[in-house]
Amino acid sequence: MKHLFTLITKALPLFLIVFSGLISCNTTTIQYDIPEPFVSETVYLSDPSSFNLTVVGGQLFLANAGHNGILIYRRYFDQEFYDFAAYEAACPIHWTDGCGELLSSNGDLYFTCGCDAHQYQILDGQSVDTSYTLPVKEFNCSFDGVNIIQITN
Repeated sequence: MKHLFTLITKALPLFLIVFSGLISCNTTTIQYDIPEPFVSETVYLSDPSSFNLTVVGGQLFLANAGHNGILIYRRYFDQEFYDFAAYEAACPIHWTDGCGELLSSNGDLYFTCGCDAHQYQILDGQSVDTSYTLPVKEFNCSFDGVNIIQITN
């Protein structure tokens, strides 16, 4: 019994250090310099202008939303909330420059910054080049599973 008590008292500090390290993981959120206007957009898949979003890989650009527009991308076809992604169309690095718009066309797998041709993956907004740490700014996107996509910040 004494041996067990000694073992526990010696192992307990090590356990607490490891456990506190696990629960104190970096949970910081990404801070963007891009101004964030209020976003509350509703997109209906039944609207003819949204036709591209009815298939996986389809895209739609909302010019009068967000800071520099919002790019919507259909990732999956599971009739779930995660089927769609909505991204700010301003390049994370060059958003203040006149050329700082992210460009993409239907079928592309990347967003391309108009200033330096830097590319970001359209599936998750991450930079292709690992030296760029800022991903594309993503908005909250919900889907009712049938027709309505709601985009908010």
